[in-house]
Amino acid sequence: MTLLELLKPELESLILEAKNALKEVRIVAVSQAWKVLQLAVAKIVQAIEVTAVGVAGKDKKAVAMEILSRFYDSVFIVIDIPFVPTLVEPIIHKYVKAFLMILVGSTIDAMVTTFKDTGVFPSKDSDPNAENVTPKISEK
Repeated sequence: MTLLELLKPELESLILEAKNALKEVRIVAVSQAWKVLQLAVAKIVQAIEVTAVGVAGKDKKAVAMEILSRFYDSVFIVIDIPFVPTLVEPIIHKYVKAFLMILVGSTIDAMVTTFKDTGVFPSKDSDPNAENVTPKISEK
């Protein structure tokens, strides 16, 4: 079973959650889409980190990009772009997606770095017994 197949339930859950949150909205603004994508990135990155033990970082990112692309296609049918006539928006939809996916790629990199730096993801060279180490308390 591939990593993509293993993460399919997570993708379906995210799609359902986003569609429920946006069910009252017919047209999503670019800023709203970006906020939803950032939340999706965080959830997918964490799910991949738990599921893909021993998989190279670039392979994890490729799977994350594929999942997030599918998420985008399922959730954002029409995106409202300020100052662009409604008739033109469907024509440039694929360009908006391409632009947002570039941002998503950078966000994945930043999020993984942040999660590693803050201890959400243990670093490769961290001591597996580090949880059991008692901090040294000053005797002053």
